[in-house]
Amino acid sequence: MPGFPDKFMPFMDEPPGAKISASAIGIYGVAIRKLRSMTNATVNKEPKWRHNRPELTTGYQPQAYLQTKERAS
Repeated sequence: MPGFPDKFMPFMDEPPGAKISASAIGIYGVAIRKLRSMTNATVNKEPKWRHNRPELTTGYQPQAYLQTKERAS
C-alpha cells in the first residue's frame, strides 16, 4: 500500500501561517517583557511608611484627628 502512512499523518506538514504566527508571538513577547521590566522598576517599591525605625508611622490620619488638632491650635 504505497502512500498509506502519508495520508494519515497530515500533522507532519507545517500549518499555513505558522511562520507569521511564530514571528508575531516573538514580537509580542519582547514587548511584554519590556513593559514588565518597566513596571517592575517604577511601581514595585515599598511604601514610604514602611521602615525599621522605632516610631510608628503608618501614614493614616483620620479626619477626626485633623479636626481636633485644628481646634486645639
